Amino acid sequence: MAVLAGCSTDAATTSSSSAPSSSSSSSATPEAPLASIPSLSGVDTAVLLDADFAAALGTLGLTPGVIGGATLEEGSLHFPITGGNVDYYDPNGTVRPYVQGTLEHEGSGFSLTAGDTVV
Repeated sequence: MAVLAGCSTDAATTSSSSAPSSSSSSSATPEAPLASIPSLSGVDTAVLLDADFAAALGTLGLTPGVIGGATLEEGSLHFPITGGNVDYYDPNGTVRPYVQGTLEHEGSGFSLTAGDTVV
């Protein structure tokens, strides 16, 4: 069984500049998010499979499939959103990336099948 996972960056550890820090006595105030969603819910996250990737799977004798609540429709994997959180910062500000958080897709996954073997 294979499980897809997303990565996020914690706003507290995000650097706003690649320049060396100065030794002045003033400290910068962290930029506050414009919006926060502490308990995220939604429909799904869709991942479009590249046509060359799908063709390569066929050449290797592999069939893509889904696990749990995921679906595979018209070349896109859809993973239901089961939770998460998001902070949205000013796109013109200094925080990068300006959308930070996590999306959870518990109970969903992507599988590859060859004969009797499912991964």
